Amino acid sequence: MKNMKTEGSIIFILLLLIGISVLNAPAYATDYEAQIKELQKKQQQLTQDMENVDMDTYNRLMEEYNKAGEEIKVLKEKIVAAGDMDKQVGSYINQGNRHLKLKQFKEAIAAYDKVIELDPENPKAYFGKGVAQKYLKQYVEAEASYLKAIQIDPSLAAAHMNLATLYSSLEKYDRAIAKYNDALSQDSSLVKAWYGIGNTYIKRKDYKNASVAFKRAVEVDPRYDKAYNALGSCLIELYQYNDAIAALDKAVEIKPSADAYYRKAKALNELGRYQDAIAAADQALTIKRRMGAAQYEKGRAYEGLGNKTSAIVSYQEAAKDGRWARIANYEIDRLKSE
Repeated sequence: MKNMKTEGSIIFILLLLIGISVLNAPAYATDYEAQIKELQKKQQQLTQDMENVDMDTYNRLMEEYNKAGEEIKVLKEKIVAAGDMDKQVGSYINQGNRHLKLKQFKEAIAAYDKVIELDPENPKAYFGKGVAQKYLKQYVEAEASYLKAIQIDPSLAAAHMNLATLYSSLEKYDRAIAKYNDALSQDSSLVKAWYGIGNTYIKRKDYKNASVAFKRAVEVDPRYDKAYNALGSCLIELYQYNDAIAALDKAVEIKPSADAYYRKAKALNELGRYQDAIAAADQALTIKRRMGAAQYEKGRAYEGLGNKTSAIVSYQEAAKDGRWARIANYEIDRLKSE
């Protein structure tokens, strides 16, 4: 089964996190304001303490009062500077987001680096940088960026998700599954994390654990057609054909797809339900006319019905799809030699 990740879905996660709330800046100004309030309270207390004291004590208290006043001025200046920096951070993050959307990944990295120069502890900048680096196939650098984002903010579920996807693509399956689980520990509603776990287990040909993950995915989102499709595929590999058909029926009920109908035809053939298999294959071919996989299952169904001529015709159609040419031609030669 092919991995169904898309560039758009990953960039969407990024924009969801940092494109909408670009001005979620560090709380510098709030910290400074709190310090100012404490200093103002100190000044109030010093004013009270100056009453009815000797001149030396008065001068000492006045010196402390003036010192607090100077500190307040410095903090107010820092608030102004922090506001300016926050605007710069927001601007550069906006730029990075726009470059990502336009697939200008080098420019996106440059923008996020500007954020990091201004705010070295900004997790979203490292996250965005990791996305861009992944698309440039800078996998080591992307891993480092995601890990830094997670170090700064362990609750950033999307960073765990993207790192898991990266590990899966690099065939580091144990790390991938661990990171998907880390994402789920932060947000149990992340249906794509369950889907990612399932896809990772498929790569290891562990269809039992994959099916468990896809079942969890559809529990979280009962309208997740891709997870039902993937579940049906796993159940076929586990010889659970009736359950596979049920999952695939749910998939096409939500969103008809050629892949789901093809897999349904395959499960029906295994059960000897050849007429139903032909009908399912025809549904797939209605959606995708030149689908070799569906033509191949149609050929199998005609064979099951004893219709050798129609079987050969279907196999010939399947052979037009380069991915199925070898096995389809083998079936043609076998039937003609009988």
